[in-house]
Amino acid sequence: MAHFDEPGAWSRYNATQVDRAPRPLAAALVEHAGEGAGRLALDLGFGAGVETALLLDHGWRVLAIDGDPAAGESLTARLPAGQAERLTVRTETFAELDALPPAHLVHAGRSLPYAGARLPRLWQLIRGALLPGGWMACDLFGERDTTADADDIATLTDAEVDRLLTGLDVVRHEVQEADGAAYAGPQHWHTHSVLARRPPTVRLPGSQLG
Repeated sequence: MAHFDEPGAWSRYNATQVDRAPRPLAAALVEHAGEGAGRLALDLGFGAGVETALLLDHGWRVLAIDGDPAAGESLTARLPAGQAERLTVRTETFAELDALPPAHLVHAGRSLPYAGARLPRLWQLIRGALLPGGWMACDLFGERDTTADADDIATLTDAEVDRLLTGLDVVRHEVQEADGAAYAGPQHWHTHSVLARRPPTVRLPGSQLG
């Protein structure tokens, strides 16, 4: 995964993603969470902004955070004026992130593994931000994913994923494992796709890896 350490690598990757359809997990998240009606959603590691645009299409206010300085400019240039008014972009890496505002929805796509060793702390920020009754969706990498060889990418055992989800009402947890392709070339995918809700009236207990 060293290609993402090169200057401009994330911008080049994001440019290849602009015209794709929203990923099914994000579509399912919007279906369960409903219309935003001005409620706040967080899109963490928004990249090309495809899922951000989906949230805006459904009436959400969106705080979109990504470490690529070009991502926000690219996204806002493609949005109608009415949607751009409901979007706030922060250029910030997961290493720099130290707080998140309360939100009714959190979407993270495939971005969270790139928090590396900081994933447990980032997960705590997400759980602390998710309001009672709020929805979240994310993809996590399993221990047999090709990226398990990279020191700066978090891959998790099944038990570690289960511990992260403690206290959430899990609506969907799909484990996928197959040989395929990634931006860098052939890859063995081992992913956990999660759609979950914070219980409306129950305070979430703390959760951590290890």
